[in-house]
Order: sequence, then structure tokens, then C-alpha cells
Amino acid sequence: MSIRYFCIAVAAASATLLGGVAAAQAQPAPIEAYAALPAIESVAVSPDGSTLAYIRRSGDGDAVIAQARTGEALVTIDVSDRVARSVFWASPDHVVISSTVNTKLPYTTSPGLYEQLDIVNVRTRRVARALRSADKAILTANFGPPTVGTYRGEPVLYLRTYTVENDAYTYDVYRVDLDDGRGRLHQVGAEDTNSYLVRKDGEVVARTTYDGETGLWRLLARTGSGWRELMTRRELLDPPATLGFGRSHDVILVSEDRPEGRVLFEVSLVDGSEIPVGDLGESAFVIKNGEGLMVGVGEEDLTQSYNLFDPALQANWEKLQLGLPGRLLFMGDTSDDLSTLVFRAEGAGDPGSVYLFDANRQSVNLIGREYPTLPPEAVAQVSVVRYKAADGLDLFGYLTTPTGRPARNLPLVVMPHGGPASRDSAGFDWWAQAMASRGYAVFQPQFRGSDGHGRALLEAGYGEYGRKMQTDLSDGVRHLAAAGVIDPSKVCIVGASYGGYAALAGMTLDQGVYRCAVSVSGVSDLPVKMATERREGGRARFNSSLRYWQRFMGVENDTDPILAELSPSRLVSRIDGPVLLIHGRQDTVVPFEQSEIMERAMRQAGKDVELVALDGEDHYMTFPATRLRMLTATIEFLEEHNPPR
Repeated sequence: MSIRYFCIAVAAASATLLGGVAAAQAQPAPIEAYAALPAIESVAVSPDGSTLAYIRRSGDGDAVIAQARTGEALVTIDVSDRVARSVFWASPDHVVISSTVNTKLPYTTSPGLYEQLDIVNVRTRRVARALRSADKAILTANFGPPTVGTYRGEPVLYLRTYTVENDAYTYDVYRVDLDDGRGRLHQVGAEDTNSYLVRKDGEVVARTTYDGETGLWRLLARTGSGWRELMTRRELLDPPATLGFGRSHDVILVSEDRPEGRVLFEVSLVDGSEIPVGDLGESAFVIKNGEGLMVGVGEEDLTQSYNLFDPALQANWEKLQLGLPGRLLFMGDTSDDLSTLVFRAEGAGDPGSVYLFDANRQSVNLIGREYPTLPPEAVAQVSVVRYKAADGLDLFGYLTTPTGRPARNLPLVVMPHGGPASRDSAGFDWWAQAMASRGYAVFQPQFRGSDGHGRALLEAGYGEYGRKMQTDLSDGVRHLAAAGVIDPSKVCIVGASYGGYAALAGMTLDQGVYRCAVSVSGVSDLPVKMATERREGGRARFNSSLRYWQRFMGVENDTDPILAELSPSRLVSRIDGPVLLIHGRQDTVVPFEQSEIMERAMRQAGKDVELVALDGEDHYMTFPATRLRMLTATIEFLEEHNPPR
């Protein structure tokens, strides 16, 4: 795909990634159009390519639809009573609906979000809950990745989950009947087993183990009735990861962080030898066929790219890119033989459309539009802006600019992502686009500590939580101001999760940059957060969550006094602008308590603060009504305290 370049200012060169239409909007689209969940999602192709299944959302509720490619509806399942996340095919006749439920399971200490799998026979229309019954007592709704396969010629689903017996846990494989959901114990693991490699015929050919105290990670291959060690490492935080089979069923694909960066390689099941996959970037991901074999790799840098090993497949993909110029294309589900492919396209006034490609017919058909109520002119332009941090580190961010206004002296919303080891992407972002539709430039900086842009950028964030990770944001503001793109007196900061912490830290740790802040599901008190991580995650020497946060926060234990010095709730005397807090009461990732602490501290200090509590909402803005309430409250707050004109 060609990328057009332009200058938004003398000192701010930028690549256009998502282009809006040139004409100005006479009237911005309603907020409801941006806050809506995608009307169609998770389109899956049956193994033989003849049938589709997908999640459909409408005013009448959510449903999972299975239909023939000719348009004939096979079954419609109402899923309005759950949060359906995705669907996949377990056989030509069985669709699996993956949902999340917020509940407290037996043997656990507190509620959490857990997975629920419902299996639909599209011919008989019967629905069965996976592992509703099983040979042993298990932690249902705590599954590892499923393997679609067969047993004695019949289709089954192989699920990994924990067996609970005599107050001990083992990570095992269960063989699930697709018609009644019953689970039969297929492979018994050990207390330190944490993953399996299962062939489609059910043969368990390898497993990995991990000791949380010592960091010992092992890859073991099945040899008769025993196991043979293929590979060992000692890593307390970043052990290798197995990614399934490689280019054949005789090798395992492994990802490992090494001093030279992230490496992908195959390990022979026969002798443990390592086979290089090729020169791959650190944000590479694997593309597989229906047999679970690697058939290509993708790379998500500024945009997404794909390298398919079969020249014919690669040629087909390149034809799709040429046929939809100016779009960002994202590869989706395929039939087992890869002849039928679902893909998404964004850009050129399109917030997201889903297509079906038939390689045999060389045809492309539209399946559906993700945001059918958003007109083309409602999609604002997204560009890449490169800049340097104060210490010289090269950084970049995504800038969304309002349609119909020149990129000069714009009011700005800085919108840091969550994580912090996460990233933003170049495609349609409903939240950023909604704020841009109201006249704001929206800047999403990829600060140090962001993942997916190279190991060096990620590791540059270690020990910089609330420090350079924070000033990377304001360095971007200064760059845009120097280029004349934004008005430095009209800047606010909005973020969720870690981005919510960054919003609060912008008002306390990096003063003088922002005139207001919106923190959605954000952390405000680090000592309280770390105490929660300790309580939920167990003893410190086993607690990988504590180790993760200590690395980013630059502390050796979770009681270090520096944590208080980096906590916005303990620095409220420094705040000189209004703060809006928004938080779901059912948040199990960042407890609602974190926003209550911040509100209480600000009120006691006589500061301008408001807390919007979202009843029933989790950490992810899952529900349309509360998602709309969050977005409406955010924009009303910005318009009051940082008017766009």
C-alpha cells in the first residue's frame, strides 16, 4: 500500500494513514454513532469455506448468526444476556461462542472476568455449554487456547483448564464433546505445567512448565509414556512462549526475548535443534492454516503488512491491496485450505468494512459495515508525527485532526494508551474520532514503555513510570506547539487504565501542560495498587504481577516510599485545573476504589473534581449504554473546560 506524505507544519512531517474526506462536515455525527459497538464483529469461516458465523449487534440486541455464503440463515442465537467476544468454528456443523462473565469462581478469592464457551450445532440448533460437566472438578471459565480437532474420527474440542483435587491444581487437557459439552480428561499435567501442544488428532506432543519462584521454564516433548527436555531457560519476567506448530507438525514455534531483540524460531520435536524462521521484526505475528501450521508472518509497525510463504497466496493479498487503494487491510479468518478469506478494511472515509475473498473465483464481496451510521465525512484524518523526547529518544504518535479545519492552532487532547506495555494502531479509533468530530486534534503518543514498536522502546520504559514515560507525552505537546499545529494554551489529557494514571499524573507530576484531565478507570494511588496486586497475586516470590509493576516503577519491593511520590492522589495540592473521573463499578482490573481515593483527596483539598460511576461496567467499556455515558461525559467536560473554538 502506498503511503502519502504531507507536511502539517514546517517542523512536523507526517504520513497520512487514515484519510478523511476533504469536505467539511455540515453537522457532526451524533456521539451515539461513535460510541456504538461494531454492528458486525468476529466473522468466522467454516473449515470448508461454505458457511459464515459472526456477532451482529443492533437495537434489538446482540445475536450470533450462522449463514451459508448464499445468504441462507442457518441459526440465530440471542446473546444479549452475555458479553459475546468472538466466534469460531469447531467443525463444519459447530460454531463456538466465546463470552466473558464477571463472576467469582469456586476456589478463587475475588470476582473476575472469565471465559464461557457455548457450542452451537447449526444443523440441529442445539446449544451446549462447554465443560458444564466433566470427569473431574475443574475451574470452568479459565481456559487456555482451544484446539479444534478429532477423536476417533469425530470432531471434538480440546480445552486446557485447571483440575482441582485435594486443594491442589493441575493444568490439564479435556476432550469436549461438541453436542453435549461434556469434558473427558485427556491429558493430566503437573502443578508447574502451563501450556500444551496438541495435534488435531488429539496427540499431545509437547508441554511447557514454569516455576514462578525460580523462573525455570522448560519445553518438554512426549516420548512414549514420558517426557524429554528440549529446551530450558531461567527468566522471572520474560520466559519464552510457544506459539503452536511451525511449518510442519514436527517442529514447535517459539518466541523468545534475547539481547538482540525478539526472536522467532522452530524447535525440532526430534532432537531439540533450533531452526531460524527468518529475519523478522519485533512486532511480527504468525499466520496459520486450518491444520495449525505456520503459512506466513505479519508485521504491525506503523501499518499492518503480511508475508505469506505461498507465492500464490501472497499475490492474492497484494491484489486486494491494489483493489482497495488508500485503505488499511487486516487479514481475518480463513477456510482450512486458505482459499476463502475474511478481511477488514479501514480508511478513505470508511471506519471499518468486512469483506469475503474467494481465491478460486477471484471475487470480493462485502459482508457488512462495522459502523453503518457513521457517514464517510465522519472519519477524520489520522497521521503519524515523529518527534524527539527531551533526552533525544526518537518517538512518534498518531495525530487525528478534525475534518474541515486547517491543522493550525488547534485545541489538543493528548490520549495515552493503557498498559503501559501496549500500543495504539493506525486504524479507526472510535474514542479519538469522536473527540476529533467535536473540533479537537487528538494525539496518541507511543511513549517509552509502549510495546509492539521494538524491544528498545519497551525497555526504555523500565523504571520510568511517572517519570520519562510521562514527559514523553508533554514533549509531544511541545513539538506540536512549536510546529504551530496546536495552541499550547488549549491542551487537555484523556486516558483509560494506565492512560488514566497518566492523565492524573499530567496534572500532578508534569504541571503547566494541561488545563484539564479525564481519567477513565485510572490508577491514582500506587501503594494501594501494589497492596491489591500482592493480595490478589499471592506471595511476592511467586507473584509475576508484582514483578511486572516493580520493573516499570523502578522499585525493588512493593512498599518502596517512592510509590507515594508517584501517586496523584497524594499530590493533589499541585492540581490547578478540573479533573473528571469515570470508572466502572465492576472493574476487576483497576478497582473502582482507585477513583474513589482520588475524588476524596481532591475534595478534601478543595479541588474541582467529579466522579462518574458506571454501574455494571467492567474495565473495557463493554456495554453500549455506559460506553455512551462515558463518551458523552468526556466530551461535555472538554467542551466546558477546553472549548474547541
